[in-house]
Amino acid sequence: MSASLLLFAVTWGGLPPELALERALDAVEPPPALRATFRARLVSGKAVRQIEYDPYAPAGEQFKITMTYGEDEELDAVVQGWKDEGQADCRLFADNLRQSLGEARVTDRADAMAISFRHKISANDGPLDKEFSSRMVGTLMLDPGNGYLSKLEYNIDKPVRLDDGTTISEYTQNYQFAYSERWGVSYVLGYDLEARGGRWGFSETRTIKVTLTDVAFGLAGDAEQDLASRTDSYPTGFTAKLQ
Repeated sequence: MSASLLLFAVTWGGLPPELALERALDAVEPPPALRATFRARLVSGKAVRQIEYDPYAPAGEQFKITMTYGEDEELDAVVQGWKDEGQADCRLFADNLRQSLGEARVTDRADAMAISFRHKISANDGPLDKEFSSRMVGTLMLDPGNGYLSKLEYNIDKPVRLDDGTTISEYTQNYQFAYSERWGVSYVLGYDLEARGGRWGFSETRTIKVTLTDVAFGLAGDAEQDLASRTDSYPTGFTAKLQ
């Protein structure tokens, strides 16, 4: 049996892998009218921050920092990044994942239906993102029970040297997802990252863990509340040619 026939002989939830992948990616791309309230706890090696977001609150009161413990400028920068989104609930969705898939292939995993890929630079990658993009590889895993995205893992396959002379020797970022039957969307439940690197022979490790709780979805109250997608359009046909 040829490799292509073998691939389509395997089904995930009754679907061949390409169609199963498309179905899972569709679920991480929410309709513009979908909004979400949530709480999040952000933890580093030396500090904790807790935030809340409510898109229905009055302007200026939607994003709140409800608890601060310890000092950590890097953790504060992460919190500021959430705040600067304007619509912080867009971070619950991996709606640029489709554009990031390159050189995708089915991976043999006993615990999940998995697809490995090399990260492809997209319009949403900033200058620092692009430093990593050529070295980033990922694996997305679909829940064997419902066929929707359950985990997304990223790491670098080679060290990355930044413009300031810092060399990142190790970098991993793992996302956990849940699926809402009521709303038909997959959303981020939490993520953690670990980076190791340094300059001039010194090396240290940074870790950050983000856990989301009390996630509640609703519809936008008016057109101005529509969720700003990170992407303007999606390609037609299969997202990735699986090998």
